[in-house]
Amino acid sequence: MSTIFSKIINREIPGQFVYEDDVCVVLMDKFPSVPGQSLIIPKQEVNYAFDLDDETLSHLWHIAKQVALASDKVFNTVRTCVVLEGFEVPHAHIKLYPVTNPEGGLPKILASTEEVDNDTLEQQAQEIRAQL
Repeated sequence: MSTIFSKIINREIPGQFVYEDDVCVVLMDKFPSVPGQSLIIPKQEVNYAFDLDDETLSHLWHIAKQVALASDKVFNTVRTCVVLEGFEVPHAHIKLYPVTNPEGGLPKILASTEEVDNDTLEQQAQEIRAQL
C-alpha cells in the first residue's frame, strides 16, 4: 500500500517541493509545529529509517544539512531541530524544525494539528530553494 508521502512524490496529491533527486524529496510540512518545517523523505517506502541502506541514509542526512542551513538563512533561526521519524506516516523521514525563539522554550515538535495554506508553503519552499 502506498503511503501519503509516496502519493505526493508521485504527484497524485499536491505538495510543495523544495528539492528532489533520484533518492529523495524535500517537502514543506502541511501540518507544521513551527513555520518553515520541512520533511526529507526517501523515495523508497521504508517504515523504519534504520532499515534503509547506509548510502541512502547518509544521502538523506546530507540533504537535511543543506536544507537546514538554507532554512536558517530564510527564517533567521537560532538553530534547527532535527527528528528522524516514521510514526505518523509509516514512511521513514527526517523533520527539520527551524527554531527562532528559544527564550519561549522549544516548540512542541512531535505533534501539530494546524494546517497551513498552500500559498504560504509554496512561498517558504521558494525562499529555501533560493538559498540551496
